[in-house]
Amino acid sequence: MVWRMAFICLLFLAGCSSPTQDFQTKLVPIGNFRLGQIVPRADAELTKGPVSRTASSEEWVAAVNDAFKDRFSRFDGGSYYHLGITVNGYILAKPGIPLIAAPKSVLIFRVIVLEDHTGKVLTGKPHQIIIIEQLNASSLLGSGYTRSREQQINDLAQQAALTTEAWLRRQPWFEGPDTIVELPNDVETDLAVVIESDTQ
Repeated sequence: MVWRMAFICLLFLAGCSSPTQDFQTKLVPIGNFRLGQIVPRADAELTKGPVSRTASSEEWVAAVNDAFKDRFSRFDGGSYYHLGITVNGYILAKPGIPLIAAPKSVLIFRVIVLEDHTGKVLTGKPHQIIIIEQLNASSLLGSGYTRSREQQINDLAQQAALTTEAWLRRQPWFEGPDTIVELPNDVETDLAVVIESDTQ
């Protein structure tokens, strides 16, 4: 009976959508949002949770940069907004006990949003989000068994981008008029300074 229930759960979870499945559906705008720059970074003392595989700051920065660009470069609204993403901590699950104590991978990060045409930081303080790996047939067994370390990092980064999009859709910042102006050449350097100071 137990194994029959486990098999039913596997069939159900196998149908769960991936973080990028919505790329195949019609894109719904986020008001006048258009991606300007992404500044991904990791805390100087990046926290690795207990019983976790190890990942470097550089790996997290690269994965977050790719995932957020893939998701947010699709929007073509009339105003530029910049995103600062700071990875604070993570757990990359190691093998556990299938169906009983399979550990989950976790990512903790903060987001700030900068309005390009005013230079205003829209987030009063950095918004923290905690991602727990998405349930599917693989994570039921424990992604430590079924996913490589690199796959776990990329999966969490994609889920982080998806969750950030859902959060942005609940904000009132993107209802104004179109204001696109040409980005100055040094915007990325200037933005990095703003994000660095705002996340201290």
